Amino acid sequence: MIDLGNARSALPENGATLRGGKASLVFLTDLGKDLEGLETSWSFPFFILTLLRYLRGVAGCCIIGRLRLRRQTMQQLSILMTSDTHGFWLKAPENAERSLLNTAATIEKLKEEAKHPVLTIDLGDFIQGSSFATYCKQEVGDGSVFARAMNKIGYDYQLIGNHEFNFGQDYRDNILKKLEAPILCANIVWRETGQPALGQPYVITERDGIRIGIIGVTTEYIPHWELPAHYEGLAFLDAYQVAKKYAEQIRSQVDVLILAYHGGFERDLDSFEPLEALTGENRGAEMLQGIPGLDVLLTGHQHRLICQQVGQTWVVQPGFAGQYVAEVTLDLDQDHRVVSGQASLHETSQTSPSRAVREVMEPELSQGAAWLNQVLGEAPLLPVTQDAFEARIYGHPYIEFLNQLQLRETGADFSAIALVNEAFKDFHGPITNEILLASYPYYNLIATVEVSGQTIKDALEFDLNYLVLDQDGRKAINPSYIAPKPKHYNFDVFSGLMTTVDLTQPVGQRVVSIVDERKGQELDLDATYTLALTQYRACGGGDYHMFSSDQMKTLSKTDLATLMKEALAHFGPEDWEQINSHYQHFTWLQ
Repeated sequence: MIDLGNARSALPENGATLRGGKASLVFLTDLGKDLEGLETSWSFPFFILTLLRYLRGVAGCCIIGRLRLRRQTMQQLSILMTSDTHGFWLKAPENAERSLLNTAATIEKLKEEAKHPVLTIDLGDFIQGSSFATYCKQEVGDGSVFARAMNKIGYDYQLIGNHEFNFGQDYRDNILKKLEAPILCANIVWRETGQPALGQPYVITERDGIRIGIIGVTTEYIPHWELPAHYEGLAFLDAYQVAKKYAEQIRSQVDVLILAYHGGFERDLDSFEPLEALTGENRGAEMLQGIPGLDVLLTGHQHRLICQQVGQTWVVQPGFAGQYVAEVTLDLDQDHRVVSGQASLHETSQTSPSRAVREVMEPELSQGAAWLNQVLGEAPLLPVTQDAFEARIYGHPYIEFLNQLQLRETGADFSAIALVNEAFKDFHGPITNEILLASYPYYNLIATVEVSGQTIKDALEFDLNYLVLDQDGRKAINPSYIAPKPKHYNFDVFSGLMTTVDLTQPVGQRVVSIVDERKGQELDLDATYTLALTQYRACGGGDYHMFSSDQMKTLSKTDLATLMKEALAHFGPEDWEQINSHYQHFTWLQ
């Protein structure tokens, strides 16, 4: 039996709800080919009316009945997918009672319950991004524990995410070579030969007679975020063009075509209006529009919840840190043609943690938990606000602390850094490794760039895109920094400068004055200065195109999180007093 439904999204982001831990929708993709020889209990007029409404594209028809197939034997195929898990094996960021062990158990349960073939795929970003991942890099020096976990889950295929480059190539490659699942990576190639560098471009596999083609590609935007040493010898090809080439090459050879893409969507999936600057970072919408014959598009990178059908293609994205497992189930007729499908997001917190996966991750899990609970020292920062928005625009001692570390490490004239999340509010009093790494989870070295005063002004003008005035004239966050993905990490606070801002002016003309606080004088736009930035920003990350890696004058050997730890051991009362008394660097005319 098959159910007929409409093809709308099952997403929280566009109004639907998740019920019983699962979002689900069912859609018949080719009703006409299944009508001949069918027997129905409906009245004939009602059936014809319903069919006409369907063929006219009328949405919202709910479930309209059950059809009993007499001539065809249906087969099913399911794809289970995770992405952007970021190493949260100890505890999830949104729920301390959940971890990726719950995600692993959810996959185990879904595989056990399936009465048909199941493929499992992870889309990458699995070795960096959590306190435990940092522990593995800094204290253990080896991330093999992540490979052991993925192998125990039994993934069939693995993709590469952009964060697989954060800790350098040796660390990444040591993990990848221990994975049992083949790596699919079509568009990252050796610069000299043009051959795939980190895996195979695609795979054609067969399950119960169904021939399945899977192509893997990764966002090509990685050089805009990473140090050149972290991708030395590699070239990042156009993900859309590469995916299209291989899709055209293998479509006729397979019954089901799946594109797995560590990237997201640059356009709204209903209107196809742009959601962000079309930089090439996310090209999912372009793939949907330009690559015919895709049955499934698996996506990640943006940490969104997506579960819908666009045209004839099922599209999913499972969020962040393993909160959901995405599933696409396809129904195929006796000729292995896809005739219907279902997409689901399975919430994972209600599943008990996987004991089997925990066992293979020891002793690192237990030792990592103990390390994270170690107290490093005291941080007597004034808790001037618990609100992240207020902290960004009015200043906060925590942000000043980070800027002062960058200034002391580099000796630069000025420093700029972002408040990356909400965990800053816990950074006062006794500080553990866990509190420190929750507030700053990234691995960033400190770069010094040599730039003109005009370039600093340009950066500040771009920075202020983060803000708008609401209908009451109050400061608010630009909606484009909230959806489709929050980008609060792209608003920097500049220390050593006092910037006066008029938000009533057009974008690009909001900076009224910039005072060099050391001299008490207006910044000379023609002079050359040194500016301390994270490596991410110095490479132009966040679309700060006025910065680039070729402007780097110095690069620290110590990352910012380690500098934070060292400061807790060595800062004296006068250091904390300076930070607590001088953390405001914007003057607002509104």
